[in-house]
Amino acid sequence: MPQVAGFRGALPVPGKASEVIAAGYTPKPGLADDIVARDASRAVYRYHQVFAGPGRSFTRKSLYCAVQLTPYTEGQIRPHEHASVAGRDAALAKIRQLGAHVEHVLMGFRDPATEVERLCRKPEANAPSFEVTTADGVVHKLWRIQEAETIGALRRYFAPKKLHVLDGHDRYAAMLAYRDELAAKGEPPSYSSANYGLACLTSLDDPSLATAPRHRVLRGAGKREAALAALGNRFIVDKLAGAAKDLKAQFAALADTVAHQPAAVVVFAGEPDAWKLTLSPDVSPVAEGVQIHRALQKLDPIVLQHMLIDRAFPKAESSTDPNAETAIAQLDKGADVVIITRPLSVAEIAHVDELGGMLPAGSTAFHPPLAPHLVGFVIDPDEDLV
Repeated sequence: MPQVAGFRGALPVPGKASEVIAAGYTPKPGLADDIVARDASRAVYRYHQVFAGPGRSFTRKSLYCAVQLTPYTEGQIRPHEHASVAGRDAALAKIRQLGAHVEHVLMGFRDPATEVERLCRKPEANAPSFEVTTADGVVHKLWRIQEAETIGALRRYFAPKKLHVLDGHDRYAAMLAYRDELAAKGEPPSYSSANYGLACLTSLDDPSLATAPRHRVLRGAGKREAALAALGNRFIVDKLAGAAKDLKAQFAALADTVAHQPAAVVVFAGEPDAWKLTLSPDVSPVAEGVQIHRALQKLDPIVLQHMLIDRAFPKAESSTDPNAETAIAQLDKGADVVIITRPLSVAEIAHVDELGGMLPAGSTAFHPPLAPHLVGFVIDPDEDLV
């Protein structure tokens, strides 16, 4: 079975892209409404995001396609973090309701020779099927690639490739679960759309693949004194006077960390100060009982979850937010603690994957986010993709 395939994507009709990606848009079952229409023939979809970066503009180039759903144990699709049960269940409920995938899984692949870019160059010479700018200033462009020769070349190229789940572990788990539900009702043909999921593939070698942190928001976390006492001498504790809502000061403190040690800034509700916690250089998470490859033990998300949250806030309810401003704002809306974090690099994420490690759920994010509902994939067990 081919690892990737074209599919009849459900795309915004002309002039409606802004409505489809708007926050208030709700897809209908089967993706049947007056602002989205399925393509008449199979395609893959070239996707550009143009966004502002340090000192210049960047263009991240990706490819929407159908990807064969295989369990991680087979090794062709590889994770780097755990899926959350709540996230998987929410994604599965949406797939059941719609009979479609409208939320992609972002996957990375190695392409040092930029072969995918070469194969997509000719279609990109034409005007995009549509172009839209989101509120964050990111320009999104999409091209249909319907030529059988190009789709075939892409299928052959990806056949031996390892695909690395970058974002959407919950959604991938939900796709696998839905596929298994359909198979229990009657095993679909090998090439059935029921055996595939919606993925957006991007090169791990692309310098515009930018990571982002996921800050933690805790409720039911208790008081500062008890939390710091529970950590013992495992962390170096620095008080950031008056910096509870000063994100510039918090990030500056994180940028100046002793011996490149794992660090985070903790802010408690109702307090004017922030607290920078740096793992003491002589502390080994593995020696403290954390089950992880020794080469990964001092990655920030490992230390954050197992050495900080599990010990200082064991009963807290935790959620994540990639936006530091909205995370801090939760302190005025019932949150007890916000933990400001640093992002991992693409190389660090790939290293976790290559060593067979798993980060806690919600450890990583990528910037900018892909536009929502841009491409939909209707699941029909009787429709073959090849």
